[in-house]
Amino acid sequence: CSPPSTSIIRSSTKQDIHIDSSIWQQAEPTPFKVNLLTLPLPELETLVKSWGFKAFNARQIHNRIFSQGVTDIDQMSELPKQLRAVLHERATIGSLHLEIEQISQDGTKKRAYKLHDGQMIESVLMPYEDGRRTACISSQAGCAMGCVFCATGQMGFARQLTSEEIYEQVARFAAELKGEGERLSNIVMMGMGEPLANYRNVIAAIRRMNTELGIGARKITVSTVGIVPNIRKLMNEDLQVRLALSLHCATDEERTALLPANRRYGGLDELMSTIREYIRVKKSRVTFEWALIEGENDSKEVARTLGRLLQRHDIRPDMAHVNLIPLNPTGGFGGGPSGRANVHKFVEVLEKEFGVSATPRMRRGIDIDAGCGQLKASVKKKEDATKVILAQPDGNGLPMVGVYEDEEGGEDEMGGDDMEVQDLSHGSVVDFAINDDFIDLDDDDIAEDFIDPTFDDEFEFEEAERLIALVKGSTLQQTSQSPPRAAVSENETSPPKLPSKQKSTTITDDDALRKAKRRRKKLLKNLKAIQKLKDTEQAGKVLNEEQMEKVGKEKEWTIELESVEHNLM
Repeated sequence: CSPPSTSIIRSSTKQDIHIDSSIWQQAEPTPFKVNLLTLPLPELETLVKSWGFKAFNARQIHNRIFSQGVTDIDQMSELPKQLRAVLHERATIGSLHLEIEQISQDGTKKRAYKLHDGQMIESVLMPYEDGRRTACISSQAGCAMGCVFCATGQMGFARQLTSEEIYEQVARFAAELKGEGERLSNIVMMGMGEPLANYRNVIAAIRRMNTELGIGARKITVSTVGIVPNIRKLMNEDLQVRLALSLHCATDEERTALLPANRRYGGLDELMSTIREYIRVKKSRVTFEWALIEGENDSKEVARTLGRLLQRHDIRPDMAHVNLIPLNPTGGFGGGPSGRANVHKFVEVLEKEFGVSATPRMRRGIDIDAGCGQLKASVKKKEDATKVILAQPDGNGLPMVGVYEDEEGGEDEMGGDDMEVQDLSHGSVVDFAINDDFIDLDDDDIAEDFIDPTFDDEFEFEEAERLIALVKGSTLQQTSQSPPRAAVSENETSPPKLPSKQKSTTITDDDALRKAKRRRKKLLKNLKAIQKLKDTEQAGKVLNEEQMEKVGKEKEWTIELESVEHNLM
């Protein structure tokens, strides 16, 4: 074996740097594969000709995929054998990996796709008795809008989807339906994410749906929480897509509590004025989405408030339609769907008193987590539940250490009963590796990442109730378990003004309130993890130095928790 060759590079400091050229002699990278589901026909023709085949072979491939729903290259038997071999090597039919598919009793199909970087998105296909086939498509991995009743909003934002990733969701459904003798008729951009926050990629994908898949622009609906600048941009596009506004509340106070983006984009007056202008320019009716939450926004008086909001902004009744959606329950929000009687009364008020059409939308796929973000949350929860807290990594034989979040009643931080630590006593020195998934209990920036969408305890349930109470403009009373606070009865006179060095501990700023709630959530999780570490130690297992340091912070975090809870009163 000959010694590796070297290259000499003269650096800016005039010193010779010797580089071992063998570092470049690594395995060839995985070849890039062309996605036949997202490649336009003219580009496919050019590509196939560059491989030495005929343009009509490209049309054969395109026809088999989009007219016959073929998803296997080997089924394209009319293609030359050599071309099929090239396709196997250099092409793929779709880049989205189907992680799970669920089919509802009503025929609704819900899919969770895993992307190339491990992110997960959802797509839904909804069949209707009148022959329509509607696809609900995601535009982002996660969502940054923070709507408190939405499963996607509860999981936070990961990244924008590319226009190809958006388009492929539609192309897959369209190709499969063609293979079954049916066609995809409607698209609603109401899946994971805020479409108008990914404006450029969403518009590019919509244009391809229109021109390449033959889906009319008026059969495509773009939903938004109300990103005013991009509604204005959409107003000037040469696309006659339909617009749906996620409204849900008719006053700024209530809407900001449920949809924090309301305040960010100027509130209801700015939003509704923009909608009025959109209707005038596009001459198109706008749909107002309204998630009906029992006892919160489903009363006759709330319906009148909505009707007056439309009137105040001169939105013509014939250019507005209210789509009433019974709430899809999620683990992170305590509200429930409205009953039929309240839905009927809500519709009656809008139609008879204000002349605004309203339609209760049937909840589809309720038995398969078909609501936005619900299937991903379900899959992620199962993945998290299977994490091994202390595991033997491949290759180095070193145990993984760290404190991890787990399910109630799951394995403890030391890896469960079947993990053995032999011949160790207090103070023993061992080699170890840090697992990439460990939780840094001191990192404030990741506090939000560990908000569990299910209720682990009474505290979490109370937090959900608190959010509902914000819609009413009131605050729930603290439970008897909360730290006591000084109170003044109605019959007592107000106490004298506090000295200047004392400050009120009541939080009134919304941002500070959210931060305090997140901090309390994190402190409770930290103390719970510490208790498990202490239980582990009492069981005779040895904690490492880092874990012992965390246990030593118990008193400090307990005092901080008491302070935070007092401030939230």
